[in-house]
Amino acid sequence: MSSAAMVNSVLRMAKGRGRLALVVPAAALFGLMLFWPLYNILLRSLNQRGRSTFDSIYWGNYVAIAKDDLLRQVVLESLNLAIVATVITVILAFPTGYIISRLSRQMSSLMMVVILMPFWVSIIVRLFAFTTILGQQGIINEALSVFDLGPLPLLYNTFATVTGMVAYLLPYLILILVSAMRSIDVSLLTAARTMGASERRVFSDVYFPQIRPTLLSGMVLIFVLALGFFLTPAILGGPHNLTIPIFIQQQIQIYQWGKAAAMGVVLLMISTVGYLIALRIGGKGILTPVQSGTRGTGADEPLKLSATTAICWVALAMVMVILISPLLIVIPTAFTETTQIRFPPVGFSWKWFVEVGTSETWIEAFFKSVRVGLATAVVSTLCGLALARAGTRLSSGFWQSAIQVVAIAPLIVPVILLAIGIFDIQGRLGLLGTDAGLVLAHSVLCVPLTFLVMANALSFVDPSMEQASWTMGAGNIKAFWSIVVPNIMPALVGSLIISFVTSWDEAVIAMFQTGLDKTLPVTIYSLLRSGITPAVSAVAAIVTAPVLLGALIYGVRTARTGR
Repeated sequence: MSSAAMVNSVLRMAKGRGRLALVVPAAALFGLMLFWPLYNILLRSLNQRGRSTFDSIYWGNYVAIAKDDLLRQVVLESLNLAIVATVITVILAFPTGYIISRLSRQMSSLMMVVILMPFWVSIIVRLFAFTTILGQQGIINEALSVFDLGPLPLLYNTFATVTGMVAYLLPYLILILVSAMRSIDVSLLTAARTMGASERRVFSDVYFPQIRPTLLSGMVLIFVLALGFFLTPAILGGPHNLTIPIFIQQQIQIYQWGKAAAMGVVLLMISTVGYLIALRIGGKGILTPVQSGTRGTGADEPLKLSATTAICWVALAMVMVILISPLLIVIPTAFTETTQIRFPPVGFSWKWFVEVGTSETWIEAFFKSVRVGLATAVVSTLCGLALARAGTRLSSGFWQSAIQVVAIAPLIVPVILLAIGIFDIQGRLGLLGTDAGLVLAHSVLCVPLTFLVMANALSFVDPSMEQASWTMGAGNIKAFWSIVVPNIMPALVGSLIISFVTSWDEAVIAMFQTGLDKTLPVTIYSLLRSGITPAVSAVAAIVTAPVLLGALIYGVRTARTGR
């Protein structure tokens, strides 16, 4: 081998090692906060006393799931809730997605902003709003009382649980379906009609076959998400709505790790199989659905009014009510003069906002959430960028696939399993109750999101631009900051925002990580479990108002642009 070839070989090896070195911080984070906790849970599930030691394999915890009446009932209740919520979500999301995909660009974007608004409001706040809507003195029962009907038992039962689950799942499935529906060339439908096909044949033979893979994979993803629900049945459900995550949390509280760990492993296996099926049906694009597509010359074809489209519009209206009413209802209840939360509020007073603004409990919870959220945003964005950078620059297909699988792995793990696993490990490391421990835990949860955003952004950066800067004498670091970073700046900002909001909203992991020093969602959750006051409404209003204001500003700007 010539000296020049040897030099090139050494340089390639050095570059490869340098790119692999990018993943070291993320690998350390995942090893400490993901794989070690999961390994520990597996050991506990195979130990007769639920200890994280390997003495001999004990299958009794898994056998109990099949034979124990209570454990079997827990699994069946979780499956039942997940199936019902998935079916209702599909029934509402499909016609809604169809209508949105057929609207003009401005109107479609505006609709998607409205539908995605709940993503920016804490799930705890939304569930709290549902307690106001569905309660004995809630909006629905108050309206029924006008007609001498009710009150109906709408809260703390299966109906309330399914309602909350559907409200959470709808934006996910609508986003997936709209992305696929936008990519369909509507001119194909027009061509089928011109050839004499009826509307039923056009839908069944041309339209639906193109949507079916996305619909099926989306259904599987929604079902997997529904199986892992913890907060919704815990807040809205009744005593008989004992799901797998709630059972796991209850067992950990009484230090019964064996059955809890076994149930968690079963839930993880179901989630993994579900995600694999979804990826098999819908492909990798299901994780990063496109926002637009080649809609064709028929994209602006008028949406004719018919019985079918009327039903679709009704479904869209129902979706808007389910998603937006909790955000609108929660704000007025904060201005009541009484100590009870009612809608419409009794009188008008700012005293609950004053109480929140002067209460050390709320102030400390707010600043803890901000501290943890900002630190999580930085850590998870840097890790996601490093993984995406290494994945796009490595020439080895094996290492690229390995990085992608590892980066997305936390999405597959149910959050309750992450919560108990990290709780176990951080208890040993002395990190429980610290900001650093919560930042590490939240970062594992956020890295898959930042990785997907950054990988998509880096795929649009022309590598020849960076290579040209190298030939002009710029080093790797300088070329990266001067060429790559400016091109991915919107994605960087988006990753920071997404990870901050995710950390800000997260309550399950934080519930296990914090003691007296709670985050804002955990503080709200503790009050929902013990006793609700209008101060919770005031906090919810403070959190929700900026989202509604931002959506209003965007809607006005979109309307002006349309004109």
